[in-house]
Amino acid sequence: MAITAGHAVVCCDRNRRGGLKRIVLCEQDSVGTVLASGGIISAFPTVDSGGSAAAAAYEFQFDRGTAGFSANASRENGSTIITVELEFYIPKVTAEINNRLNELATSCGIFAMVETYADGCEATPVTYKFILGWDSIFEKTAYMEFASGEQSTGVGLQDANGTLVKLTGEQGEYPLEYSGTVTYDASDVTAAVQLG
Repeated sequence: MAITAGHAVVCCDRNRRGGLKRIVLCEQDSVGTVLASGGIISAFPTVDSGGSAAAAAYEFQFDRGTAGFSANASRENGSTIITVELEFYIPKVTAEINNRLNELATSCGIFAMVETYADGCEATPVTYKFILGWDSIFEKTAYMEFASGEQSTGVGLQDANGTLVKLTGEQGEYPLEYSGTVTYDASDVTAAVQLG
């Protein structure tokens, strides 16, 4: 690959926001045929275990201002690896939350669709969405795994009570933007989400 263009920083790039707005997670065997071109994933369909186009992804909500991802590149012996880490904080310690954490901890490869607060320079700005754990080099084998879940009730009345979750993986490319559809059941936040 060669350098094909430069990069300009425009005014709306200087007025940017950090953090994540939404996280949707699914397992490795819940993804159908992915369509990617030019650094953008246009289709990332989630399917059920029978292969039908059914929702098999789930939104994981978190405390405001606690979620973000990082992508750090390192080059060795002529190859570049991007280490991707997704972090978010789930408030409270309950049996229901621990059941979700146990599912994450024992999953067999995780992909994440994350929506950032940052938006473009369009007249009606659209936020950016990215897929973590899939790239056009390693494809499904770039999945992320549960790295840690630091849970604490705290000791004082005003201490934090919850779990800091970290998912990590290695990719051959920086995270690709996602332009496909995301369908939610607005009446039930625990319901499955469809990525298309």
